[in-house]
Amino acid sequence: MDSINKKIIRILDQNSRITISELSKLVHLSAPAVKERIEKLEASKAIKGYKLISDPEKLGYAISGFVHADVITGKENEFKQLISNSPQVTQCFNVTGEKAFIFRFSVKTMSELDLLLDTMVFICKTETSLILSETVKERLPNTF
Repeated sequence: MDSINKKIIRILDQNSRITISELSKLVHLSAPAVKERIEKLEASKAIKGYKLISDPEKLGYAISGFVHADVITGKENEFKQLISNSPQVTQCFNVTGEKAFIFRFSVKTMSELDLLLDTMVFICKTETSLILSETVKERLPNTF
């Protein structure tokens, strides 16, 4: 990946709604050349897609956090299905360590969180951390 592609990705990471025309000026290439580079980056899956970044609190979900889940042996598929079907769960990762899964949630009330965790009591042991503030927003690695 050359430096121009890296610059295109950095710019798109900061503003995926930028026009090809504006982007071409920033990377000092013609608009068709930038468009072709973006299409190649998308085809190679270096760019997987574009997304909306919203604020859960402003959407009425005042409580967000992470749950570390220690899934009972043999219950992994049940856990994955439950997590996939839980609208409060916004992300889930299979990780190394004592707790095999970490998932992120957003809920409107503590009661809603309690109900979510109650659905898991026979599948896993959980440890919950509430998010107080976001210190670093999602971003590309600093060395990119």
